[in-house]
Amino acid sequence: MKQLLAALLALLAIVLPAKAQTTAFEAIMNDLERAGGVHFMYPTDQPRPTAAPKGYKAFYVSHLGRHGARFALGSTVYEDILAVWETAREKGWLTAEGEQFYQEYTAIYPSLAHREGVLTGKGQGQHRFIAGQLYKNYPAVFKGKTRAVAVSTVSHRVIVSMFSFLDELSERDKDFTFDADYSYPYQAYLLPDAIDSKADREGDALTKFKRFRSGLLDFEGIMGRWFTHPGRLVEHPHTFVFDMHTMLSTLDNLDFPVPEHLYSLFTAEERYTLWRVRNFRDYQLMGRSPDTENTRVEAMRVLHRDFVDKAESDWKDGVQLRLRFSHDSCLQPFLSLLGVNGMDARIENPFEVENYWQNYNVPMACNLQLVFFRSSRNPDILFQLLLNGREATLPLEMAAPGSFYRWEDFKTLVH
Repeated sequence: MKQLLAALLALLAIVLPAKAQTTAFEAIMNDLERAGGVHFMYPTDQPRPTAAPKGYKAFYVSHLGRHGARFALGSTVYEDILAVWETAREKGWLTAEGEQFYQEYTAIYPSLAHREGVLTGKGQGQHRFIAGQLYKNYPAVFKGKTRAVAVSTVSHRVIVSMFSFLDELSERDKDFTFDADYSYPYQAYLLPDAIDSKADREGDALTKFKRFRSGLLDFEGIMGRWFTHPGRLVEHPHTFVFDMHTMLSTLDNLDFPVPEHLYSLFTAEERYTLWRVRNFRDYQLMGRSPDTENTRVEAMRVLHRDFVDKAESDWKDGVQLRLRFSHDSCLQPFLSLLGVNGMDARIENPFEVENYWQNYNVPMACNLQLVFFRSSRNPDILFQLLLNGREATLPLEMAAPGSFYRWEDFKTLVH
C-alpha cells in the first residue's frame, strides 16, 4: 500500500500544474504588509545568485526598475480621507474606534498633506541597496572603467530613484561614469500611451470585477466599525474603504513613525480579501487576462525591442549598464509579456487568479535584471534573469541552472 501511495504521489507531481509551495493567503498571513500589493516594501532577504557556468564572466547588465517607496498615490487621497472623518466628527457619527483613529490620523496628517506620490527617504535607500547588491554580486561588470546609460520617465519619484541608484554606484566605483536623462520621448517605451482600451476598463470585464468584489466584502459593514451612519457619509463605500486601505498600505513607506493602532483598522482576513480584489483588477488590466484586450501587455512589445536593440549596440559602444526607471504600470505588463515566473497565465476564474498572479511581487523598487555573460570558449552569450534580486524563470529552455538563458532565445521570445 505504501508503495502504491508513493507511486500515485509521484504521478500527481508530474501531471498537476506546479504552484508555489506557499499560497497567497499563507504569504499574506505571515506578512500582512503583502496585502498592500504594489505598496509592499522591497524584500532585502536575497540569496547570492548562482555562479555562472565555467568559463563565463559577467560583462553587461540590462535593467528595468520601478521607483522606490512613496506616499500614497492619488492627487488628494489624504485630504479626501480627512474630509470624511471631519464630517463624521462634526455630526457626532464616530464610534469609539473611529474617534481613536481620528485623533491618530489628524496627529500625523501634517506630515502627509499634499505629499501624494512623493518618493520617501526609504525609497531612495531601496535603490541604493539594489545598486549595492549589483556591485557586490557581479564585480566583473565593474572591472576597469565602467559606463552606464540611464533613462527615466518624467515623474519626480522616478527621476530621484534613478539618481539614487547612480549615486550609490559612483560612491562604490571611482571609475564609474554615466549618462542620465529623463524626458517624454523615453516614455514611448517606459510608459506607452496605449495604456487601456474601453474593453479593458468597461463592459464585461468591469461587470466581472464588480461581481467578484461585491461577493467578497461588506464595505458598509467595515465602515460601521468606524461610523454610526456609514451609508450617509459617502456615496461609494467601496471607494472609501479602498482609499483607507491604500493609506494603511503605504505607512511602512514613510520616514517617520506612525501610531501602531492605525494598523488595526482592518482584520487580517479583511486585508487579505481587499488584496484579492485589487490583485484581480491588476491582473485584468496588466496581465494576460482573457477578460480584456491586454492593451497594456501588448504595448510593452516596444520595451522588449528596446532591450534587444540596445544590448548589442551598447557592447559596441563600451556601455556596461543600461538602466531604465519607470512604474509598476510598466513592470507588471512587461513581466506578463515575457512570462516571467508564469505571469503570462490566462485564467478565467477570478478566484484562481491569486494562485498564479500576485501583485506584491512587483513591490516598491521592483526591478528586472538581465546580467550577461560570455566565454572565450563558447559562442553562446548567456544572461541570468533576476526579479527583485532572485533568480526568475522564462518560458524558454534554460541553458544552465541558476536561471541562465541564451541571449539568442530571448531576442525571439516576443513575436
